[in-house]
Amino acid sequence: MDEYRARPARSGPVPSAPVPDGDEVEYAECVLCRERTEYPETHKGITLCPVCEWHEAQRSACSG
Repeated sequence: MDEYRARPARSGPVPSAPVPDGDEVEYAECVLCRERTEYPETHKGITLCPVCEWHEAQRSACSG
């Protein structure tokens, strides 16, 4: 799991995207590398960033 910590940390606040009613959406942090995910804070379950999702899919895929 060391490859997740090899990436440099982001500086500054995590950006949020506007929604139609004008409120801001807070995005969840990846549970492995703490990068911003594509999921809102209210998402239930484990939240992974696209890179960690891809790594997890590689590990869990059958090898043959």
